[in-house]
Amino acid sequence: MSGAMDASIVVVGDEILAGHVRDANTHFIASRLAALGHKLRRAVVVPDRPLEIADALRRELAERRGIVFVCGGLGPTHDDRTIEMIAEHVRNQNFEGDPLGVATLGKMALAPAGAEALSSSAWFIPAVALREGDTTIVILPGPLRELEVVFRDAVEPMFLDGSGAIVWREEVSHHFPESALASALTELERDFPGVQIGSYPLEDRVLIRLAGDEEQVREVAARVQAAIDALAASDDGRRLMEFLSARRRNA
Repeated sequence: MSGAMDASIVVVGDEILAGHVRDANTHFIASRLAALGHKLRRAVVVPDRPLEIADALRRELAERRGIVFVCGGLGPTHDDRTIEMIAEHVRNQNFEGDPLGVATLGKMALAPAGAEALSSSAWFIPAVALREGDTTIVILPGPLRELEVVFRDAVEPMFLDGSGAIVWREEVSHHFPESALASALTELERDFPGVQIGSYPLEDRVLIRLAGDEEQVREVAARVQAAIDALAASDDGRRLMEFLSARRRNA
């Protein structure tokens, strides 16, 4: 598979929706996709309910994604339902095994007909991939350590060969309120539609992240920095910083 792809993630887990577990899988997959030049278009979290898993998958297939990652629900217990649901709604229950058999470790060996097992350096981790039309569906385990191993050992070399467009990234930060640069960023977004511009207020500063073509990102970064410097040198900028400093001292 070559070229930049649109991707999506369906995370399965009641424990995530209940706040018991933090969803680190989306962050990991998103960062790897970005590094390899592919675009994550959507990530959703759904409960361990058959219809909701199927609905989420159907939505992503309808969007004609190049690749869809489904994370979680591959274990041996009663609430691990991902494989069965994908087989039922994508492959009409053509299991290579007995889906009504003993629902323990044997359950983890089931796979939809036509699916390909993804091998890794940790051979016991269950993960498979299959094709549905033009979309590759990659079914990954929920635990982050297991997902990372399979992703790096099997998913990246097989499906994400790095031939997507290389994304250049830069960051610029400032200590003004986020709103102070809002107009400048809006203009830059209009003038450079190919550059992704994100503004993120942190505890001690505002971080502006830029991503896109290297030449354009460098130009936007230079213009952002120029806007920050101009504001800092202006009377309004100095008064604003004095006001903020006074507020911090009195806080």
